[in-house]
Amino acid sequence: MNLHALRIFTEVAKTGSVTRSAENLLLSQPAVTAQLRNLEKELALKLVTLNGRNIQLTEAGETLAVESKRLFSLEAEIEKKMGEILTGHQGSLRVCSTQLPSMKILPRWLAQYKKKYPMINVQMFKGSSQVAMSQLLDYSVDIAFVCSEVYEEKVDVIPLIRDTLIFIVSRGHHLGGRSVSLATVMKEPFVFREKGSATRKKLVSLCERESIQEPKMGIEIEGLSESIEAVKAGYGVALVSEFAVKDLLESGQIEKVSIQNMHLEQPISLCMRKNDPNSPMVKNFITMVKEELTN
Repeated sequence: MNLHALRIFTEVAKTGSVTRSAENLLLSQPAVTAQLRNLEKELALKLVTLNGRNIQLTEAGETLAVESKRLFSLEAEIEKKMGEILTGHQGSLRVCSTQLPSMKILPRWLAQYKKKYPMINVQMFKGSSQVAMSQLLDYSVDIAFVCSEVYEEKVDVIPLIRDTLIFIVSRGHHLGGRSVSLATVMKEPFVFREKGSATRKKLVSLCERESIQEPKMGIEIEGLSESIEAVKAGYGVALVSEFAVKDLLESGQIEKVSIQNMHLEQPISLCMRKNDPNSPMVKNFITMVKEELTN
């Protein structure tokens, strides 16, 4: 069916006049009449009859007018939704994050984003840095937040925050509050994070760099908060984000072990697929995050 002719017919059905329809559509009257005749010919049905200066719809014309109105209302709705997607006001945002960002910063950012863009479907998944990179590269998520250096050539990285890594022990531990050598702290039993964790990789690479034997794994725990709780309960040493344990240190529930002549940092970064255009939803989120960090 010729949609141009159908659109003209719909206007004629609404106004009841070829003259007014021609004026509204910025067409000549003969052009409007010709399109009506072409549509009738295409459908093999009489759609309009003359009634003085006005037109009257036939039964077929009445039915077509109702259906065409539905059709063009749907077209307008589709155009509206496409416009909302184009401007980032409708669609989805999927994020994978390592535990620190998912605990400390992303819930607030995602809540603010959702309030600003209520029609966006927001999902956040958690995993190790390895899992986050894997989900990003297989298109399971749109962006990823990790607490580690990223050397993946297929990923663009935006560093957001510089975090410090520290060794922690329970309150009253014999190393608590002291400054010791790395070799000394490595002799203690450790609470290890799960395989794939950036913190675990950092601990192993640190031992390799300093030619020190890796510490004894006392407990292997999946999750940052769970690792902190194990140390807090009185077992061993853990390498954790200072940002994650700031409140516990200030309240004296755990203690820090300083390492002589050593300062360990890690970036909290936003990662995106390289050479893959970001959706409007992602662009809006990144803009909001940058504004949050500069305010």
